[in-house]
Amino acid sequence: MNTIPDWERLGRQFYITNEPHPSAIYRQSFTELFTRAGMQQLLQYYAPLLKAEDLQPAATFLCSWLTGIPLAVQYHLSVEQQGLTLDPAQMTLEMYMSGPYCQFAFHVNELSVEQLPVPAADDQHHKARDHYLHTVYRNILRPMIQQMTEVCGDHARMYWRQMPARFQYYTNQWKNWIDDDQIVQTIERDLHYVINGIPAEIFGLSRNPLNVPPRHTLNIDGTGETILRSACCLFHRMEDGEYCFNCPKISEAVREERRLAYQSREEKT
Repeated sequence: MNTIPDWERLGRQFYITNEPHPSAIYRQSFTELFTRAGMQQLLQYYAPLLKAEDLQPAATFLCSWLTGIPLAVQYHLSVEQQGLTLDPAQMTLEMYMSGPYCQFAFHVNELSVEQLPVPAADDQHHKARDHYLHTVYRNILRPMIQQMTEVCGDHARMYWRQMPARFQYYTNQWKNWIDDDQIVQTIERDLHYVINGIPAEIFGLSRNPLNVPPRHTLNIDGTGETILRSACCLFHRMEDGEYCFNCPKISEAVREERRLAYQSREEKT
């Protein structure tokens, strides 16, 4: 049975909208982004807005935004027991400015939400999970990342690995406001499947590129833990950029220096 999409949640959490953005400065269909020329056009437009001297940082930052698409599918499966189908032929990428910052929205002309059996047996859930997750990774994300590698010359792993730390962060957020133990366990099992279980051929690679063990460090104010990124986002290659505090490329000694400097500044304010 089809159900009505929650467009408010889709837009707020996953950047998926059913209305064109009124202030979009750039629009491009997803099917155009499945071509080398289309992806190159987007990255060449985006890179100067990031004050990046080449296209690679634009590609890594775009991947972070694209994370909203598989997370939307995963959220509906794990939390709502729903199957979300996105057709790339019905999708348009939109870019707009929010103050000095460039942001993205994914406008869809058509979206299907199927209510799954509740409660679903494990085999029913696994069958639905495999279908909906494989579809979004194979049919939407894979062709876009393949074109990023063609344009920028990097291995696809670098782009896929912009995603796992964000998966960990957002699924933890879901668990924090859900008090149903069964749903929490489903969130954990589905995340484990994404990271460890999706077959490599779905990505067109020899192994699942999302399979990166999560690593944590003390956060910058020393009050708790923060998750390290799964790959460098290349922020340091932008004008006035630097290595992020949670970048996997910097040492714990450098992180401790930054932590102490930050805490010292906070004490003086």
